[in-house]
Order: sequence, then structure tokens, then C-alpha cells
Amino acid sequence: MRGRRWETEVIKLLIHSYFNIVKREMIDMVPKAISLTLVNYSKENLQRELLQELYKPEVLDELLKESDYVVSRRKEVQSMVAALNKAEEIVAAV
Repeated sequence: MRGRRWETEVIKLLIHSYFNIVKREMIDMVPKAISLTLVNYSKENLQRELLQELYKPEVLDELLKESDYVVSRRKEVQSMVAALNKAEEIVAAV
């Protein structure tokens, strides 16, 4: 009789320990799961919002517009290419 009572107490202690472990695991996992859900939700919505803003015609035109520096630099390079082509023709004629 005493042995069974002792076995019962041991089983109770083991079950209590097991539930404490499970409780600690749940305490650790629930905030992580919530954070993961929030991060994924934010990521999906942020991507959708950014793409909607990006593909607006007025924004798209502004993004595709060349800067003044690029325009002036292209003109300089085109004039250099023209000068080099003319120089090549002169050298070839000599």
C-alpha cells in the first residue's frame, strides 16, 4: 500500500514537472509565433503598398526621368564621339 502511494506521488511529480516544461515552452513559443505572424503580415502588406505606389503613372514618370547631370554628360560624350569620328576620318585620309 505504501509503495503504491509512493509511486502515485512520483507520477504526480513527473506529470507536474512535464506540465511545467510544456508551460515554459508555450511561454517561449507564443510570442515568437505572434511576432512571426506580424512580421509576415507586415511584409506582405508593405510589398503590396510599395508596388501600388511605385506603379502610379506620376511616380513612374518621375522615377524614369533622367537627371540633369546624366543629360549633360550624355551630350558631352556624344560630342566627344563625333569629334573622335571626325579625327578618325582625317587620320584615315592622310
